[in-house]
Amino acid sequence: MVPLRQFLPQSRILHEASSDAVKTVAAAIGLLIFSGVLFAADEAVVLMYHRFGEDRYPSTNIRVEQLEAQLDYLVDNGFTVVPLADVLAAIRGNGNLPDRAVAITVDDAYRSVYTGGYPRFRQRGMPFTVFVATDPVDGGQADFMTWDQMREMAEHGVTFANHGATHDSIIERRGDESRSAWLARVRADVAKGTRRLSEELDPLEGVFAYPYGEYDEATAGVIADLGLIAFGQHSGAVGPMSDTRALPRYPMAEAFADPDDFAIKVASRPLPVASVSPWDPVTSSRRPRIEVTLAATDARLDRLACFVSGQGAVAVEWLYERRRFAVAPAKDLPEGRSRVNCTAPAADGNRFHWFSHPWVVRPEAAPAP
Repeated sequence: MVPLRQFLPQSRILHEASSDAVKTVAAAIGLLIFSGVLFAADEAVVLMYHRFGEDRYPSTNIRVEQLEAQLDYLVDNGFTVVPLADVLAAIRGNGNLPDRAVAITVDDAYRSVYTGGYPRFRQRGMPFTVFVATDPVDGGQADFMTWDQMREMAEHGVTFANHGATHDSIIERRGDESRSAWLARVRADVAKGTRRLSEELDPLEGVFAYPYGEYDEATAGVIADLGLIAFGQHSGAVGPMSDTRALPRYPMAEAFADPDDFAIKVASRPLPVASVSPWDPVTSSRRPRIEVTLAATDARLDRLACFVSGQGAVAVEWLYERRRFAVAPAKDLPEGRSRVNCTAPAADGNRFHWFSHPWVVRPEAAPAP
């Protein structure tokens, strides 16, 4: 079978770094995704949802008809939806993944997961994992699932994992909070989430999703020290070179649900990145520059293209024999979250290798001791 539309237009790819999605890649690439294209046994695409059929939250909601079209596409085009645990095992070198592996995750545990998402995943026999913020559930907030609903879902194969207790951004300090107090609070919040999940469910261990996808080098170090693999909210596929401090996921929401763009994303492969400098996403610079060092790859690096939130394509500066490049915004970034997405066609011309790096621009301030 072929994708929803047999031929995707030349020079078209979704850059979902902002609501002004970039639809452009290097010119003169005709992209045709065949059902016979295979993923390597150690690669997967991870999708991230939040709300289902809640139109009043368009930035985090997926419409039911959009979800059904996406799931039907996966079924009709030979993708295998695998448990997130299988992806984690492969990342740790303890297992292989099937060709065209996709894992489904949902953040926050909103009630519409139970009413809108769960029935449709279950109907198709698709496993998925919910990252639960435990305090809103414990507080009985009407917008969230109950523990009983989650236990019912668990009986049918749904897994649950740690999203922290409070769902507070872990990069935000409180008042004049010291660095040590801030990191101790982050550790305690993650530990509380772990404890509450273990008291109520049989959770998927060893994994954490950052609230809002926000992290910095210090908090990522706390998560790694706890022995957890972490997921952010920046896009891309995962593979053996992916940094387990912040693995990528493709956000799925109304604005990012174009069928052709979805076809490109689920067929994508990771760009094998050996290092990023500086790696820390939090910056006071309005034009942060990163240098990216690549491992050996057969990706068409001569056609590597990078896109910045709200700015479209930006210049790529090659520093060393197409093994290290630098990229930066062309214009000042706004305060808050932005990202750069870089893509390069695979050697066969049928897929894209994908790399994304988030930035969180914050007012310049002296750090607390």
